[in-house]
Amino acid sequence: MIIRIPATLTQDGKPGMIDLTVAGSASLQAVLDQVEARVPGATRKILDGQGRPHRYVNMYVNGDDVRFGSGLNTTVSENDEVLILPAISGG
Repeated sequence: MIIRIPATLTQDGKPGMIDLTVAGSASLQAVLDQVEARVPGATRKILDGQGRPHRYVNMYVNGDDVRFGSGLNTTVSENDEVLILPAISGG
């Protein structure tokens, strides 16, 4: 599984691509927990203090926005790609 995190959402300001092995399937929450365990502080700008995604963060699994599905309960498997992006707004 590949997880892509842009520089604006990483603790050190460096873009990241984390390669995780997920046996079978797991929830997106479980995957983010693995990311945090592997890179402490990595999810600080992604999840709030209650473990919910910040409102300015969009997450996609294989191109599908998880907000319109099961959110952090979205099931992901070893061949999936998780993309985490800051929301973009303007006027």
